[in-house]
Amino acid sequence: MKRYLDLVPVAARAHRRQNRMSVFCIVLSVLLVTAIFGMADMFLRSQKIQSYKTDGNWHANFQNISDTDAAMIAARPDVAAMSWYDAVNYKAEPTYSINGKTVAICGFDEDFLSDIYIDTALTEGHFPTGGQEAVLTQNAKETLGLRLGDTVTVNLPEGRTLPLAVCGFADNTAMMLRYDCVGVFLSTGQFRAIPWADAEGAAANPGMYYVQFTPYCNIQKAIAEIQSQLQIPDAQVGQNVRLLGVMGQSGDPMMLCLYATAGVLFVLVLLAGIMMIASSLNSNVAQRTQFFGMLRCIGATPKQVIRLVRCEALSWCQFAIPLGVGIGVVLIWVLCAVLRALSPYFFAEMPVIAVSVPSIAAGVVVGLLTVLLAARAPARRAARVSPLTAVSGNADVAAPARHAVGAKRLHVDTALGIHHAMASRKNFALMVGSFALSIVLFLSFSALISFMDHAVTPLNPATPDLSVISADNTRSVRGGLLETLGENPAVARAYGRMFAFDMPAVTDGQAGTADLISYDAPQFRWAEKALLEGSVQETERGTDAVLTVYSPENPFRVGDTVTLDCNGASHTLRVTGMLSDSPFSSGNGFGDLICSEGTFRRLMGDGGYTVIDMQLTGRATDADVQVIRALAGEGVRFSDRRAGNAEATGAYLAFALFVYGFLALIALITVCNIINSLAMSVSARMRQYGAMRAVGMGGHQLVRMVTAEAAAYAVAGSVAGCILGLPLHRFLFEKMVSFRWGDPWQAPLGALALIVAIVAVTSFAAVRGPAKRIRELSIADTISAE
Repeated sequence: MKRYLDLVPVAARAHRRQNRMSVFCIVLSVLLVTAIFGMADMFLRSQKIQSYKTDGNWHANFQNISDTDAAMIAARPDVAAMSWYDAVNYKAEPTYSINGKTVAICGFDEDFLSDIYIDTALTEGHFPTGGQEAVLTQNAKETLGLRLGDTVTVNLPEGRTLPLAVCGFADNTAMMLRYDCVGVFLSTGQFRAIPWADAEGAAANPGMYYVQFTPYCNIQKAIAEIQSQLQIPDAQVGQNVRLLGVMGQSGDPMMLCLYATAGVLFVLVLLAGIMMIASSLNSNVAQRTQFFGMLRCIGATPKQVIRLVRCEALSWCQFAIPLGVGIGVVLIWVLCAVLRALSPYFFAEMPVIAVSVPSIAAGVVVGLLTVLLAARAPARRAARVSPLTAVSGNADVAAPARHAVGAKRLHVDTALGIHHAMASRKNFALMVGSFALSIVLFLSFSALISFMDHAVTPLNPATPDLSVISADNTRSVRGGLLETLGENPAVARAYGRMFAFDMPAVTDGQAGTADLISYDAPQFRWAEKALLEGSVQETERGTDAVLTVYSPENPFRVGDTVTLDCNGASHTLRVTGMLSDSPFSSGNGFGDLICSEGTFRRLMGDGGYTVIDMQLTGRATDADVQVIRALAGEGVRFSDRRAGNAEATGAYLAFALFVYGFLALIALITVCNIINSLAMSVSARMRQYGAMRAVGMGGHQLVRMVTAEAAAYAVAGSVAGCILGLPLHRFLFEKMVSFRWGDPWQAPLGALALIVAIVAVTSFAAVRGPAKRIRELSIADTISAE
């Protein structure tokens, strides 16, 4: 051995158990940082993929600008792609049609599909090159029987027509499928040549240019420069807020609040990592004070002892950091695989083995810096050990007591445990801080649940995949179709509704109109979940009972009566329940009144349905949908909402997976950190416990003493965590939720109770292992244990 640093591997072999605990703590800290940063990175990637598919890969659009101005924008070096776009009949009015099928007509450049709206691609044929050519959406092949080269006539308002040759087909869009219309895509030149200005349903603004900026460009600055240079007012400029928000380039006030929230959570994660490692190193050095004192005896200077402690801590990083990063990367792979399985529509392109370079870098850097920072104080403490103290064998004796332990109200072993916990203020502060930060982290991330529930709306249980709708909103959908569809193996459930719109109604002397809607048994079951007061069963079984849907303008209350004019005859109905909402609240007149099918037919006479909704099985295919479409027949509108449902489901599942993943990871790290911290605390006092056993303290008393010490840490940490965590939760809630939706903050009692319970149960469970070690060691071994 030529230098004191050569003692590092020797000391590591002699103190393997203590070092394993310290290494485990570093692994937890690195895992926490790597996993959370990696999950955040994967979340941003998933949101970017969703934004590309639903909103398009564009950053800004400029409406109603000249081609000269557009050319100047396209010539900028920070513009990667630019395309013109306009649309007519975007609301799918029947005045635009092909063979009776409603159409929406769009015009854009060819690169719009390849660069901007990348989720819609040509599946067959080519983009219009000139003349009277058009690309149609894929559903035109299925519903109109069209093929490449066919000629179609688009019927326009005022009796005009537009003959077109089919030159290609493109993917369907969610909007086209939902409103059962066909998309007609024209080139920019063709679209502009048609006089839309005097046509009903023409776009409010004559086209817009979608702009995609280059990576690493300051987009807000670029938009401001373009507006200033070309004198474009704010009203003519739009931004893809969702995509810019994911990229960190949004100037939207809501997104700025989210950035501030992310910054706070980032700091909390770093503090949690630092606190865990600092507490571990402090305990490790405390139980080896005599070792450092002996080094002083053989000539080591304080500076050399400090270097030794730092080098020893860095040696742990050689194993701990790669292991923590590796576990974090594997966890990210698992999340990516889960995302692909839950929503293949959105995340099929996300690689299962995805490497998040920022998370790996953060884990490595934070691990190294945290170890170096956390080792400073223990290193200085080790350097201050007196050689005389080490030689005398009193290196681990605590500071002299000024008074006896207060045991008047507590058992002496309980009082000793609390005294041990608070004997070293620094160690107590580190332990309590570690516990408290776990609670603060959990409460802070739990605020994301409220944000998720507002920002991403999950599908309503009654949301259909397919709907057959009356073309004129009457009861023209034949009643036998419901039974036929219900027997189809691709249909999980089918349910119908009858509507009677704008019925004259009188309640409490007030006249108005109301919409009467029928429910069947499955819909009444769903309505029970939205019931505010009253009874759903009474309406379902009664003959003169209705439900109403709450709104500020709704005059109905439970127990009121309403008189409806049904085909010239007056019928009085009683309101037996109020719902918080319904899937189709109209908001017209008095609002909606919901009754049973028997009541509806008694009031309005026999007839078919207005709407039949279907939810499909997981094995349903496009061929099954075509069979169902054929069963629906002619004279109805067929709405396919599968793509839109997939978008909503994918968005919610992605957000929920990461939010609850954050919380589960924090809870797991909390459990592991508490177990490891208490084990290290007991190991540091092992010789004191041996001395107590030598003077007559029993094993059960030692267990109570260690339990009291753990309880002191848990209680103090929980109190500190609540004091710090609740105001921080309120701050984050107001930034993320109240700022946008106005909801008042409420204490997260559920999340608070859960994390405090985890801390309490883990603290008491963590005592069992150290207590077993103490009982199994002989008195002599316990006293000599190091």
